Amino acid sequence: MNTYIILAFVAMVLWGLSDFLMQFFVRKIGRIATLAWVGVFGTVVLFPFVKNDLGVILNINNFYYLFFLALLHILSALLLFSAFKYGKLSVVETVMVVEMPLTLFLGILFFQEKLTLQQSLLAGLVFCGILLATLKAPQSKFVTFFTGKTWIEKGVFFSIGAVLVISLINFFTADNARITSPLLAIWFPWTILAFSSLSFILLKKDHGRSFLNLKKNFPIVLLMCIANCTAWVSFSYASTKMNFAVLSAIALAYPIIAIFLGIFVNKEKFSRLQMFGAFTALLGSIIIGLISLN
Repeated sequence: MNTYIILAFVAMVLWGLSDFLMQFFVRKIGRIATLAWVGVFGTVVLFPFVKNDLGVILNINNFYYLFFLALLHILSALLLFSAFKYGKLSVVETVMVVEMPLTLFLGILFFQEKLTLQQSLLAGLVFCGILLATLKAPQSKFVTFFTGKTWIEKGVFFSIGAVLVISLINFFTADNARITSPLLAIWFPWTILAFSSLSFILLKKDHGRSFLNLKKNFPIVLLMCIANCTAWVSFSYASTKMNFAVLSAIALAYPIIAIFLGIFVNKEKFSRLQMFGAFTALLGSIIIGLISLN
């Protein structure tokens, strides 16, 4: 198992952990504050490693490309954090499983990656599992229909929007990592992310509460930032050397970790239908990863 395969698994585990911690802090300190501290951490920690590569940004094409990636990061964070705020972590992360086949599709389309028939069938299995996992189990279908109550779990639509944007981010991060550098593809968007979110906090005059919350929760916030930053850096480096389809099949199975934490740590409850759907989606995801490694 080479270094880049290990980096792919590191990304999977740490993305799952960071998503679990992010849901806690989104509900505790707010979406923008969580976004700010993640962005600030990445900006400060990665700067010493990218300062010699900053000249690459002077190329106008590189600048526009990196800035577009930054906008995608902001949009995805707002959508994902909204999903974390209103939905169950286990449901949100089950929806996020679809990130893998979507990213694989982009790799096939633009990187000329190949997807076998087995992988295509398993991707369809994942989609079916996600659909089942995001449905409620109301007491009466008749009552539900006429009262207008939704069958869809809270946060699902935010999750769907987030997964579409994050799939684009995965592809453009890999592409930027190959064009510029693995760390610059992470640092520049996060710098824009940090500046935008901090500016919003200052304009709302919410900096006092934001810094107080940071002080009170500093150890766990730091762990969240380290996990998220390390996961993205691992993914970015691996994308420069690995087959993108194989990388996606491994790293983007991270919902397995977050769902496990959501069920066993948060004690979130699933109906039998949802459990079957989640199991089906996750099993399909794992098998795609195993097949891609062969």
